[in-house]
Amino acid sequence: MANFLTSAWALRWIKRFVLFVLIAFVCIAGVRFYDAQRKAPLSLWHTYVPEDMHAHEIDHATWEEYIANENRLFDSVKKNVTDKLPAEERVPANRYFSGSPIYPGHFRTDWNRSYTLMPQGPPRGVAVMLHGLTDSPYSLRHIAQRYQKDGFAVVAVRLPGHGTVPSGLTEVTAEDWEAATRLA
Repeated sequence: MANFLTSAWALRWIKRFVLFVLIAFVCIAGVRFYDAQRKAPLSLWHTYVPEDMHAHEIDHATWEEYIANENRLFDSVKKNVTDKLPAEERVPANRYFSGSPIYPGHFRTDWNRSYTLMPQGPPRGVAVMLHGLTDSPYSLRHIAQRYQKDGFAVVAVRLPGHGTVPSGLTEVTAEDWEAATRLA
């Protein structure tokens, strides 16, 4: 009988604990939902999703076709984000504002895009540069230039979904990144 009472008591406390955890989760989720609704609306670069290439397209593309598609992609970001920015978002700190000193179009080379660097003389080998998941090819520029100086041909690929707008990452898969790596 004592065993039955002990197990009934334990079961009752387990149920209470599970109920407490469930109620706490619902409360925290409710507060987060309420808080998210009070935030400023998303900006254009959060909502516009550019049409990047996917694995099945990349696997059948040449490097030139990949670059041509990338150029179209950046043109579409200019058309759908940069050219449509509301006045309050046209500030120097906004990289999507064409009047900003950090706007990529002002630089001689837009290191946010895929690029190749060739050494002077015949290449000793090839170095393929892959940026991290929160980066784009600009982060590898100095390393790529070092390899180029050491006689390597360098290919730095902009992985799909990166380097354009944050929302570009919403429709990309690991398979797309793998295909871009194979292409490079």
